[in-house]
Amino acid sequence: MVLVVFVPPDLKFSDSLYLLLGASILKDDIALYQKIPAYMKPLISFLNAAPSVGKKIYAGQLSKAQYGRDPEVVKKSRIDDILEREFLSYHREVLQKRKLDSIFLGASNGGSLHLADIMRTLMLFSGLNITVTRKGGDPDDAEGFIEFGRKLMKEFLPKNDNLEIVLHFDPVHDRNNLPYVFHFRSKFWLPNAYRKFIKDHLKKGGDVVLFDVQESWLHYKLDDRFYYQCGGLDDLTPEEYAFGSKRIDSWLKEIGATHRGGWGIEGEKPLKSYDSEYGNSPRMVKATKEFAEEQGYNFTHIKAEKAHDLSAMTTYLANQAMNEKGIKPRGVIVEQYTQLVPLAVRRLGLLPVWTYYVLRESFNDTKKMLDTVFTDYLEEAEELVFLPTQPYNPGPPEDFVTGEEWHKLLKSYPAKKFTSLTKPKLYPIDLPSVVLGPMNLQKRCLKEKDLGLKISMEDIKKACKKFGLTYST
Repeated sequence: MVLVVFVPPDLKFSDSLYLLLGASILKDDIALYQKIPAYMKPLISFLNAAPSVGKKIYAGQLSKAQYGRDPEVVKKSRIDDILEREFLSYHREVLQKRKLDSIFLGASNGGSLHLADIMRTLMLFSGLNITVTRKGGDPDDAEGFIEFGRKLMKEFLPKNDNLEIVLHFDPVHDRNNLPYVFHFRSKFWLPNAYRKFIKDHLKKGGDVVLFDVQESWLHYKLDDRFYYQCGGLDDLTPEEYAFGSKRIDSWLKEIGATHRGGWGIEGEKPLKSYDSEYGNSPRMVKATKEFAEEQGYNFTHIKAEKAHDLSAMTTYLANQAMNEKGIKPRGVIVEQYTQLVPLAVRRLGLLPVWTYYVLRESFNDTKKMLDTVFTDYLEEAEELVFLPTQPYNPGPPEDFVTGEEWHKLLKSYPAKKFTSLTKPKLYPIDLPSVVLGPMNLQKRCLKEKDLGLKISMEDIKKACKKFGLTYST
């Protein structure tokens, strides 16, 4: 029986998709996206063959596809209800009445998702990005964004405990969607919906494992449990977003924007905190540990300074697991953001290299990880697969990495076959590839037998020491 996961429109381009991925990994015959209507296939083929036309049409379609929830509905919403209705219902459908030996928690991260998949357990993610309809927003109007958020949170926060809110305003990487939607991330401590789910589906004395990523960023405190973050990871720094820089001003001038300087709150000093997209609230550690102790579960805390640290460690553990089975890895899969196919590791024998986005820091970290793969794990790959997301809004030239540069890097490694799941001439706005790339790779995986890879908590403990991650119980 196929379990079809319906992806709500407001999650299609969001890290909240990880909450659905976290359910799907226990089910092999799963569809994560709605099927593309048959009449769309010839149109996609035509647009792929005419990239100049294709880019214009895809850009137009993207502007129409920016979905947000009604602000009046959001004000009255409870996160526990949203989690149970839109996410945990799929987890429960997968598990039925089955109980697990362990359950993982943590921020959006391909590395920890792959570990959960290989170890055949669930991954509950530590936040939910909610987009709210806000037509006509100015992508440089930080003040208006914050004021809109204050009005929203005045009613929303009192209805929701066990979390904090970060208003996430990125006028560079999200510039194309800010005129349509407002972003805020609810960063969990430990929601009541999770507490109930864990009690229902974790064996007595089981393991609660928290992957705690403290990727740093600057926050402005707006109120109790309420923060503002301008900008987001890649090459541009938190200080550039808050206070401005020459390269940002030069880029703004180039695109015809009148704004200059940063998007911080004038006269206020930001505090150093965690990145709201790829990190999690430190309060989640305290809340999860206390809950585990109350319920008699074992608690394991794995702390990483960077999201990519977990990715590098997972590549090592996947290679180790294959070697212990006498399997030579077939190659490598480079995945970005929510473009993930966990089955590619345990069905196709590909080592996973996950990076959070497509920009300069991700590019540099991908190179470091691949250098390690082809120095320590593989002499030559049978196949190197590239499964990129699409950045839609490229940003400043120093930050944005072109498709040609990505391909040049990946083709520089010894691989007999290079498979790119995006059309180079359409990049960075090859929208169909966001759906078709993972689906087509998933179909390949379903034709192969499971490799039966094994990774234990003891393996993770040893790997944490090797990669400088903190492991404590």
